[in-house]
Amino acid sequence: MTAEEILAIKSIEDLRDLTWGDIDDRLMTAPETNHIFRLCDSLWLHSGNPADPHAELTPGKCSNGFVDVLRTLCYTNLCELFAYQINLRLRRDIHSPRRWVVGSDHAGAAFSHSVAIWLNAKHDFTEKGPNKAQLWQRFTIEPDEVVIQVEELITTTSTLRAVREGIRKGNSKQPVNFAPFAATLVHRSNEYEIEGSPIIHLVHYDIDVWDGPETCPLCKQGSKRLRPKHSAEWAELTGKK
Repeated sequence: MTAEEILAIKSIEDLRDLTWGDIDDRLMTAPETNHIFRLCDSLWLHSGNPADPHAELTPGKCSNGFVDVLRTLCYTNLCELFAYQINLRLRRDIHSPRRWVVGSDHAGAAFSHSVAIWLNAKHDFTEKGPNKAQLWQRFTIEPDEVVIQVEELITTTSTLRAVREGIRKGNSKQPVNFAPFAATLVHRSNEYEIEGSPIIHLVHYDIDVWDGPETCPLCKQGSKRLRPKHSAEWAELTGKK
């Protein structure tokens, strides 16, 4: 399928029939990814018009964008499709046949598993520990095995770093060989590297977050706050109400 054919898809029902083979070895464009996310109710970006509402996040903060990747990845055909797209971007840079793909608990686990299938790699994910720690407890990674970190969404590098620290602590008797990159489906951070290695992404969003109405320019211009995780308010936010 061409980019124009993807952009012509009108409903989530039609997306259910979309497979990685429909796109084959072509790298998808950002508009295609945005279109799929919007059909899955995964993406909203503010229009720039202060009369339009904006997002109220769970801690009471304000934002001009909202991304919930799991609303897309819950459709297994789309999870496989986007994992294949990551594979297209990574495979030319992977030279070791002995490799792990590692995600984080919980959201990154399913997507990293799908990527591991395409890369013919071993897979596991870290488990949440106290104080936002990520724990690696089940397997030993050999020194000649390469570890590729994969996430579904990166807003800061804190989870990437916690996963990396957990893997190192769980393999403290020998060095861990990390790939010279990490990968994510959605990048919405102002950090583009981890330990000097690039973070490869399928799509990037510049999304602002403010601490609350006192510092939010949209609130000051009269824009209404709506909560994206409440179905009625999400419908109003996205113009579907």
